[in-house]
Amino acid sequence: MFILFGKKISNEKKVRYGLTEIFGIGYANSNKMCNLLNIPLSLKINDLTEIQKFQISTYIKENFLLDLQLKSVIQNNIQKYIDINSVRGFRHRSKLPVRGQRTHSNGKTRKRVN
Repeated sequence: MFILFGKKISNEKKVRYGLTEIFGIGYANSNKMCNLLNIPLSLKINDLTEIQKFQISTYIKENFLLDLQLKSVIQNNIQKYIDINSVRGFRHRSKLPVRGQRTHSNGKTRKRVN
């Protein structure tokens, strides 16, 4: 197991898929990171050298908001919409779908989840 920013990543995963386990890094960002750091896309986590692991961790620290920081930014943005009484804020507050989805027949999931 490779632990990066408190997240356990399986050694058998390829690097570009393993990095997506971290909240805030998606597939496109992990591909871009591998290309910038000259890490082959077919390389597995357990084949990484210590230098490559260090490069990955420093690149992530410099360029991404992760986990709790990112979640707090998202929550602040939602709270901003609620405070200014926008339509999106009203829909967040009412626990309705926010991005224009249909609610007549299938908005029940959003109401039930939250």
